[in-house]
Amino acid sequence: MPSNLKAAYVSCYVAGDNYIEASEKSLKKLISDGLHPEEILQPIHVMDSKDWTRHVDEKWNAFSASLPTQAEFEKAIKEGQIVYGPFGSYS
Repeated sequence: MPSNLKAAYVSCYVAGDNYIEASEKSLKKLISDGLHPEEILQPIHVMDSKDWTRHVDEKWNAFSASLPTQAEFEKAIKEGQIVYGPFGSYS
């Protein structure tokens, strides 16, 4: 991370039987990717994977070209992968 930034954040999308399992999977993925999560921000939302396109349009429209398509997202979630939303940062 550039030295002028204090921290970064990202939304993680993952399937789980409950929010605890989903959070643990996300943390493990972040760590395995060499990131150093400090906290899980609330609230944690539940979303049906079929609503991905609508979610991106509402929350991440400016970044939609860099995010998975509906089909790619559903495939990743069914395969147990974690999908990252856009990363943000602050100084």
